[in-house]
Amino acid sequence: MDTIKKAKLDMDILEQITKNIEDNYRPVNIKLTSYEQEQEDHAIISYEELVNNSKTSVRYDESYEIEDEINVKKVNLSDQLSNTMRQPKLEVTLMSYEKEEAFLKALRQLQSDLLR
Repeated sequence: MDTIKKAKLDMDILEQITKNIEDNYRPVNIKLTSYEQEQEDHAIISYEELVNNSKTSVRYDESYEIEDEINVKKVNLSDQLSNTMRQPKLEVTLMSYEKEEAFLKALRQLQSDLLR
């Protein structure tokens, strides 16, 4: 009997503590550094938020579920690649023979200076 009374008393105390925490709990404000505040302001929470905030739209070809839990979507990349990729503008110029010889001479001089 003594054990049962002690268990009931412990339960009463636990319930009082729980009620006190629920009634009086106030979250503490955390002081963030400027870096932490910037990360908090610009954090991406989920894939949906990333897609919604992106400047390009994502198009899906297919959507299906695996084991009634995971929703899988096939992304259509052909539309995005054709719309967003720009052809790079490359200008290729060849070095003159004299400049190439001067460059190689400077490299040899540098190599000999480093070995000393």
